[in-house]
Amino acid sequence: MNDKRVLLAEDELVSATYLKDSLSALGYKVTLASDGKQALDFYFENPYPVVITDYEMPGLNGAELIQELKTEDIEPVIFMLTSHIDPKLIVKVMKLGIYDYLVKPLEEHEISIKLKRAFEYYEMKRMETISKKERQLRLEGHLEWIQWKEKMAGGEFNRLNQNLFESLKNSFCQGAGFGALVTLLKLVADTTVKEGNHYKIESELMELIQINTEMAEKALKMFSDIDLMVSSPMQFEECSCEKLYEQLLFWIEDLKPILALKNQQVLVSDLKPNFSKFKVSYNPFSLETSFKEIITNACKFSQADSNITLVTNVEYNWFKSMIYNQPTSNADGTYGIPLQYENLIFEPFYRLSKNVFDQYGTLDFGLGLCYVDSCFKKHDGKLSVHNVIDHSEWSDSPITKVAFQFSLPVIKI
Repeated sequence: MNDKRVLLAEDELVSATYLKDSLSALGYKVTLASDGKQALDFYFENPYPVVITDYEMPGLNGAELIQELKTEDIEPVIFMLTSHIDPKLIVKVMKLGIYDYLVKPLEEHEISIKLKRAFEYYEMKRMETISKKERQLRLEGHLEWIQWKEKMAGGEFNRLNQNLFESLKNSFCQGAGFGALVTLLKLVADTTVKEGNHYKIESELMELIQINTEMAEKALKMFSDIDLMVSSPMQFEECSCEKLYEQLLFWIEDLKPILALKNQQVLVSDLKPNFSKFKVSYNPFSLETSFKEIITNACKFSQADSNITLVTNVEYNWFKSMIYNQPTSNADGTYGIPLQYENLIFEPFYRLSKNVFDQYGTLDFGLGLCYVDSCFKKHDGKLSVHNVIDHSEWSDSPITKVAFQFSLPVIKI
């Protein structure tokens, strides 16, 4: 357990100092709070996996502190300190929903075992909460997608913009296109001046409307492309894996302007001898679009002056391509894709970042990787994304990278 942090709330200085020294000797990082209010402040600044609190404290007592802590999404594992062994008090304490209680004076061996189990329990509950959250987000995204498909099938609007903003405003209100476009249109209504049979509008405002209208049109086209891919037959061509490898290199050349934005480059593994012995069936247009979307995403979320590595191989009847990139830091200082979001990034409307990358000319509405996912499903292929720890460079701190893998089935020639 790397995050062996413990928050200790104890107002009695001698007892607090003894317990803090004992826990520190066991390898735990202990933060000492002199009362419940200070403990709560410390917790909200940086949540702790384990909290040990005295029962009786001035101001905010132990019971009140526990009630506050149990409102968190991922609540800590809580121990209650008490100098009493009255069964009625113990029952009262346990009814607060705590993990366990500790009776003063404490035995080092006992607390060592209990804390070890507490951290294991916290990790288990954390993963359970993350899994539930992922399932909930996937369900919400899937229902939203179904509702949109039903509107398409039911003829409530066609691809020519009928009722577009009303139908999609909930999905795109945080994006750069529809939400901003509606705001701009309201601004136009409030600021334009009528002169005869015409309205006078500020030139800068009109330019913003044109930009956001283009974004809305791009989004509508992406919807149409995804719908067409899902609902229509796809034409496939056959070629050797060697030829497909060369095609990937050609597509990377097309992306040089994208790579130049942050002085990045793509490093590609060597052509394997067995590539000429296998063939793959693919749709050139959709695979090219998907591959460029994957590389563009790697560029967006990678550090400047970094390398994006493409490793290809044929094994176990699959043509496999793995794209590694060195990500920029997240808002919380971590790196890579949070575990609970690894599958969500392929869902329509889902955006891992709130940033809008204007210089890349993409939608940033969470539709690009949805298109990629639809493409590889049509190809009977596989997609996955996860974090890897890169130990290849000599450093005390190994680098976290994001690995995006796609696979296509192959046939031996």
